[in-house]
Amino acid sequence: MLSLLAFNEIYAQDSLLKEVEYTIIAEGTDSPVPNLQIVCFNKFFNKDYLPADFREKYKLNEKGLYKKKMLIEIFRTDEDKNGFDDIELVGIKENKESMVVEYNLVNSDNENDDKALAPFLIVQVPKSQKQIRFIVNGKESEGRSTKLYVD
Repeated sequence: MLSLLAFNEIYAQDSLLKEVEYTIIAEGTDSPVPNLQIVCFNKFFNKDYLPADFREKYKLNEKGLYKKKMLIEIFRTDEDKNGFDDIELVGIKENKESMVVEYNLVNSDNENDDKALAPFLIVQVPKSQKQIRFIVNGKESEGRSTKLYVD
C-alpha cells in the first residue's frame, strides 16, 4: 500500500493518469547487464546491450515485438545481497507528458538468498515518445534510468 500512496502523492497533480496496456515478454534472474532501465524501439538496440544467447533465449530478436510497440526493459543486480530475486510490476500509467512505470524489488524466495541473482523484467507497451519515469519501491528513481530511443 505504501508504494501506491507514494505513486499517488508524486503524481497527485496529474489526475489524468490512465492505465497503459502491457504484455510481459520475459522475466527471470539471469540478467546479463547490471542496473539499467531502458526503452527499446527496435531489436537493433538490444544487440548493443544484450548477448546473443540472452536475446535468443527470450526471443528479443523478433520484429513483431517492435511493430507499433516498444519494450521497457528493467535489469537489476542485488548488489547489497538483500535476496532480491523478482521484479514485481505494480503498473504502468500515462498522461499527456509522461509514462510512469512502477515496480518493486522483492525477495520472493528465501531459499536463494545466498545466490548472486540479477532479476530482470521486459514488458511490451505501445510505442511512445513520452518521458519514461520509474517508481521503484515507492520512490522515483533518479539517475539510474537510461532513456535511449532507437528509431
